[in-house]
Amino acid sequence: MVVSIYSGVLDIEKGVPDEMASFQFRMADGEQVTCRVTRIMTHHETLLDLDPATRLLSHRPEEFSRETVVVTWSLMPGFALLIGSDGTWPEAPSATCPNGWSPVFLPLSVIAMPEEKWALKRYRNSFFARAEDGTGRVYFDGQLISDWERYQLLSIDTVPSVCLRDFAAAFAELVKGREDPPAVLKALAACPPSFLPHLLDMMCDFLAPGILDVFARLFIADLKAGTESVASLCSRILSTLPQGGWISEGFQRLHEWQSGKLLSVQAAGASYDFLGFQENIGKDAVYCIGARLLSVARRAISPTKTLALLATARDEGVYLLEWIAHHRRIGVEQFFIYTNDLTDGSDRLLYHLAQAGEIIWIDNSGAAPERINMQDKAYNHALMILPEILDYRWCLVVDLDEVVLPSKEVDHRLPPLLEAREREGAEAVTMSWRVLTSNRHLAWTPALSAERFVETEKHVLLKTAFRTNLFSGASAHHPVSRERDIIPYMTIDGEQHKNGDLTNYDINFSAHPTNNAFICHYHVRSLEEYVWKFARGENDGTGVLKKKHFRYNNPGIFELFVTRFDLDGPQPARILLEDIQYGIRRLLRLPGVAEAQAEVEHHFRSQSSAYVEQSLEIMTQDDRIASDVKDKWRILVDAWRQLSR
Repeated sequence: MVVSIYSGVLDIEKGVPDEMASFQFRMADGEQVTCRVTRIMTHHETLLDLDPATRLLSHRPEEFSRETVVVTWSLMPGFALLIGSDGTWPEAPSATCPNGWSPVFLPLSVIAMPEEKWALKRYRNSFFARAEDGTGRVYFDGQLISDWERYQLLSIDTVPSVCLRDFAAAFAELVKGREDPPAVLKALAACPPSFLPHLLDMMCDFLAPGILDVFARLFIADLKAGTESVASLCSRILSTLPQGGWISEGFQRLHEWQSGKLLSVQAAGASYDFLGFQENIGKDAVYCIGARLLSVARRAISPTKTLALLATARDEGVYLLEWIAHHRRIGVEQFFIYTNDLTDGSDRLLYHLAQAGEIIWIDNSGAAPERINMQDKAYNHALMILPEILDYRWCLVVDLDEVVLPSKEVDHRLPPLLEAREREGAEAVTMSWRVLTSNRHLAWTPALSAERFVETEKHVLLKTAFRTNLFSGASAHHPVSRERDIIPYMTIDGEQHKNGDLTNYDINFSAHPTNNAFICHYHVRSLEEYVWKFARGENDGTGVLKKKHFRYNNPGIFELFVTRFDLDGPQPARILLEDIQYGIRRLLRLPGVAEAQAEVEHHFRSQSSAYVEQSLEIMTQDDRIASDVKDKWRILVDAWRQLSR
């Protein structure tokens, strides 16, 4: 059968039944194009099946209910577009209005083989498709073309629907203009609205890398204005994304930042709570349709500075000035601090520090639904929404009870070590923990953590610095990417790390402690501070602790403290003590900071006593705790009472 479109007049002629379904049309410039629609049969006599729900490719028996077709165009030999849909294509164009009927797409390279067979690759990928017998899985991991990995283009029995023919004609304009980003944008906008979300994602596989960068930057526009033609097309396309308002916001924020709008105080409210659920930010999640293009646009931003620090905190104001001063000393240029549901008065301190340009403060408070991970929400927001963080080549993720200590060989500065690892190809660089404990301290004092506590353990748990614009999120210990599982990953000492496999469960641990830099983790401070830590609530999936009280999910926390209370050890961060004290004095001279710091200390003293008493009462009632541990905890609490009088 041949379908021809001339000047908008459709003429259908039926050919012999076993021909491939094909039709012809003229493009806007008059060029005539032939389009063919087929299905793909494997060596196992099964059909390739692209699942519209999961976007996963498999192979199924011919009787399967879903429909997957492959479309080819004469103007681009060697290219095929695999289209998966849940059932038959509609005839009426009205079915493809926004939120209407929608297929998914997978671009393929097709390589001709003898006997009218074909080898398949993902477009712009070097590995061949392999249909595994028995499991129905399709893998793109073949380096050679095996005899049984040759595919047959199978004719279809029905006339392609008007909707399919119209889409093929619209997509041909996109194919023709594939090296001209504005032409791609215009052709994309002419496609059915319900197709646009998955087509937008597919552009990241279809367009050449340099063209893709320019195409993505088109969306960094004033999407709210809606008057400029390019911006209006971008806004129209982004408006079709399901749950995609945050993606439009990400592009808008990039535009505003590049236009000079700087925000030292920001908020990531309830509308961003979805970022705290891992199932919402995976590459196949409905929230992330279109997110790849935002990632591409962010990767295209060229940083002008070296090192930023990203952190989350709740009610840790008494440590804030020391923590900032320490990291300023080792080379951190800006701090992006997310907090939520503060009760210790540190919001005022954070505000004054932000107004002075020392930090960027993001209030991460939201609806706080159950199971939310507030750290994940913060990190994903920072690395997908915040434009300011892109001005820094490296991003370091540490908590308020952690400080990074580089070696004296680099004057205790981190940037030279990161630059050395980057020259060797690293995109992420790890540093291991040194665990510091209470050093017999029972109560908080204004003295610095660097001079109060001692190192008692070298630990192989890691924290990571990574190239900021190359990643779309992070966990507490390593970066996260929706596009890649394998990245160039090294330790700060220059060793290859876990083959760079982000899916490796052990990626958070090193073979041995690092030397050129490490993390001083103040895991167990004084008794009073240890109890305060658990009164803030744990990020354990049980929701944000709105009304503070002493809460724990593991009775082992009592034994952990009492067995480490009397341990001795070195004080590694003390080497920077004078520099840290100087940095704190500088911060205290900033407008409003000294008064806010005094308020934070007052809140700590007025609240902490109740939590220590709660810990004793709750511990006494917990039958899971050994009697000798209870006795030691009672003795420590009694000693704290004497000290606090």
